[in-house]
Amino acid sequence: MLPPASPRSSSDFFTAFEKLTAFCRVQGVIAPARDSHIEFEVWLPVSDWNGKYIGAGNGGLGGTINYYRIAEAVNAGYVGSSTDTGHRISTIGEDHWDDDRAKRIDFDHRAIHETAVLSKALAMAFYETPVLRSYFISCSNGGRQALVEAQRYPSDYDGIIAGAPSFTPALNLNHNAKDFVNLTAFKSRGGKLILYHGERDLPSETVTYYQKVVSKMGRTSADEFIRLFIVPEMGHCGGGPVPDFGLRLWPVQSDPQRSLSVALERWVERGVPPDTMIATKHLIDGDATSDVIRTRPLCAYPLLPWWTTGDVDEATSYSCRLPR
Repeated sequence: MLPPASPRSSSDFFTAFEKLTAFCRVQGVIAPARDSHIEFEVWLPVSDWNGKYIGAGNGGLGGTINYYRIAEAVNAGYVGSSTDTGHRISTIGEDHWDDDRAKRIDFDHRAIHETAVLSKALAMAFYETPVLRSYFISCSNGGRQALVEAQRYPSDYDGIIAGAPSFTPALNLNHNAKDFVNLTAFKSRGGKLILYHGERDLPSETVTYYQKVVSKMGRTSADEFIRLFIVPEMGHCGGGPVPDFGLRLWPVQSDPQRSLSVALERWVERGVPPDTMIATKHLIDGDATSDVIRTRPLCAYPLLPWWTTGDVDEATSYSCRLPR
C-alpha cells in the first residue's frame, strides 16, 4: 500500500478513453533508413477541428505510442500524434536496439521530426486545409525531445513546452553543446519555448541550459521567446504537494494564467508572454470540480515566489522577487 502522502495518478488517466470524440485513426510505419522502423499514429477529429496539431512526446526511453496524450488532444479538438521513436522496447539494452545506429538516430531526433511532418501532411489531406498552429508538450525524455525539435527542426512546432528535460548524453547523438542552445532559427520564425522543472528534481541542468541560451542569444532576444518556471516542491514531472498548473489536459482550464498550455497558445497566437502563473491544488488531483485547498504563484526564472503577508495557501500572499 502506498503511504498516505504519496502522489496519486490523475483519475482522468484511467477514464480518458471512455470519453473519446469521433476521430479518424491513422497507423503507419516510417522507414527513413535501412534499419528504421518507426511506428506512429495520428488521430484526427471528424468534426470541430480547431485547425491545430499537437505532437505528443515520450517518457523514459520511448518504445510505445503515447495514447493518453493523443486522446487528450483529439478530445479537445486538435489533431494528435505520437510515435514509438523507432523501437518497441522501453528498457535500454533489451534486444540491443541501442546498438543499431539508425535506431539510435531515430530515437534521438528523427522519429519525432518525421512524425510531425507526416502528421501535418495527413491533416492537410484529411481536411483539405493546412494546419494553422502546431504544439509539442512533454516531460523527461519528452522534454529532451522538445529541445531537440526546437534546435534541429525549428519549423516543426510553433510552441513547445519542455518539462524536466533528461539530456541522456549517452544517447544524445550529434548535439554539439554550442549548437544545442542555438535557437535562433526557432525564434526567427516566431517559435515560443516554455521550460519547467520541479524544485525537488535537481533542476540545475535545465537552469544551466536556460542560462546558456540567454548567454548565447542575449537577454533581450531570449526574453522574446523563452521562459523557465521552477515549480516549488514538485518532483520529476509531478508529485509532491504541488498544485496543478494546467498540463494534464489540453486545455481543461481556459485561463492562461492558470494553464501553462493555454498560456503557450496565447503567447504564440497573441504575443502575450507568461511571466507569472497561478497553480491550484484541488482536493482530488485532476478533478477541477473538487475543492481548492491551495494556490501558489509560479514565477518566471530567475524570479522566485516570496511570502509577503496573509494565508500561506493563497497565491495572493506571495510576490515574485529575485533570490536574496
